[in-house]
Amino acid sequence: MAWKRWFSKRAIGAINLLRGRGKYFDDAEEKIAALIEFKEANNIDLVIHTGDYTALGLEAELKLAKELVAPLMTPPQRYVTVPGNHDIYVHEGNSHYRFSEQFCSVLQNDLPEYCRGGHWPLIRLVGDNVAVIALNSSKPNPIPWHSNGRIPREQLDALEEILQDPRVKDRYIFVMTHYAPRLENGEPDTKLHGLINADDLLEKCKAVKHGAILCGHIHRTYQLDLENMNCDLYCAGSATMEGHEGFWVYEVEGKEMKAKRVFWDRETCTYCF
Repeated sequence: MAWKRWFSKRAIGAINLLRGRGKYFDDAEEKIAALIEFKEANNIDLVIHTGDYTALGLEAELKLAKELVAPLMTPPQRYVTVPGNHDIYVHEGNSHYRFSEQFCSVLQNDLPEYCRGGHWPLIRLVGDNVAVIALNSSKPNPIPWHSNGRIPREQLDALEEILQDPRVKDRYIFVMTHYAPRLENGEPDTKLHGLINADDLLEKCKAVKHGAILCGHIHRTYQLDLENMNCDLYCAGSATMEGHEGFWVYEVEGKEMKAKRVFWDRETCTYCF
């Protein structure tokens, strides 16, 4: 990469990787392979990925990530994703375009009339009783100590309309985005790290009759009951970071959902309930 492109937040991120953070992902390829085996063994119908495929948002990273997760993206209509803040790390031309270019096959939208810029909101109707609504909250953060996000107002307004659409409203609804609207303790994340308009998202989601809010960004897998809402919050955590490996499996029957937490078994190098 041209040396001039390192004069950004990316240089600090690279230093952090070289100083030790990178070692926590040394076995990422092995864990992704185990994740693929888990999907096949458990007949998973739909894979939901809440972002952060990369560390520095490099095109080469995105290409490699796509190659590794390709088996999870088959068939493409059964894979839903949003970019994480690391995937569009810095302002560099059209950062969102690089992500969309690599993952275009799984950015299909069943209700494209609700798009308010790019692919978002992305709606996927699954069978007769499940809907996934993907909102993009990630943005480049050129200032090194900023890693926060925001869901554009246009997407939130579209979400309000979608939740009243007769094709959606009576389904079990997963609303997904990268940033966590609440931490594990129920408190908002910090202004420099969290979802800036988290309260606005939660207010819109009060219209969900049956559903869940899914997020990433926080490297811990957790579940949180949300007061005065018909949906709980589930953070994916990290499937590959050493010491934090995990994700959720959701079983939906009618308007009911059961969530099962999955862990990494170091002895057998497999994921298990």
